[in-house]
Amino acid sequence: MIFYIIPTPIGNLNDLSNRSLKILSSLDFLVVENFSTTRKLLNYYSLKVPKIITYNDQSSAETRSKIYERIKKGMSGALVSDSGSPLISDPGYKLINLLIKENIEIVSIPGPSSILSALVASGLPTDRFQFLGFFPRKEKEKLTFVDSIQKFSGTSIFFDSPKRVLKNLLWLEQSFDVCKFDICIAKEISKLNEQYLRGKPLDIIKLISEKKDFLRGEFVLLINPNYEKVQNFQLESFYVNFSRYLPIKDLTNAVHEITGEPKNKIYKLFLTLSKKA
Repeated sequence: MIFYIIPTPIGNLNDLSNRSLKILSSLDFLVVENFSTTRKLLNYYSLKVPKIITYNDQSSAETRSKIYERIKKGMSGALVSDSGSPLISDPGYKLINLLIKENIEIVSIPGPSSILSALVASGLPTDRFQFLGFFPRKEKEKLTFVDSIQKFSGTSIFFDSPKRVLKNLLWLEQSFDVCKFDICIAKEISKLNEQYLRGKPLDIIKLISEKKDFLRGEFVLLINPNYEKVQNFQLESFYVNFSRYLPIKDLTNAVHEITGEPKNKIYKLFLTLSKKA
């Protein structure tokens, strides 16, 4: 018994893979987040699925049980969201969790993802990244949210509403020392009005303010705190303040114990600084 997780296009309907198309054309039932949205995709490809089941954040355990019973009877089914990969800031976790516990084989089909599409086109580091969901509204949650960005040595990715994105950027700029942050805003990925804005917070704010129609559509924001630059600045501060009191090797050992940074990295940096001095 197999249940499929199928990503749907995040903009351009032609992004649906051949494998996804083949599976959709053979299903007995399809679980959707919003039927009116999914119907556009089905109509575009002239697909007809015998049974459509709506499943969203308000769906109950009873709905999940009914979906499981269909699979148990040998029916082929799949889950799609309004766009992109299901379960990423979309309902579906409880359903998939239930099916796994009932020993249903889950097959996840690769496909469109606004998170990965934005990341690889952002120009920000791709070797380490974290997804944080939606930018919060409450002040306390905002502080925790930004703290997780500042402490992460990689690129942080999150969604934001077009109604709040400029306000939140201003809040970030005014509340934190984000001058070292690099930011990318990806708008309407794979759609007609796709755009990328890249730069420092103040640069982005200025660009958005000058673009009258920019604050429409869907946004993915990416932030990199330039962790390496921040760390180097901190190490340089140690050298400037304590090099007169300790030999380089002793200072290197002390700073290694304090920061956890590799001794080799610290020593090379201190040697360079000593030569400049």
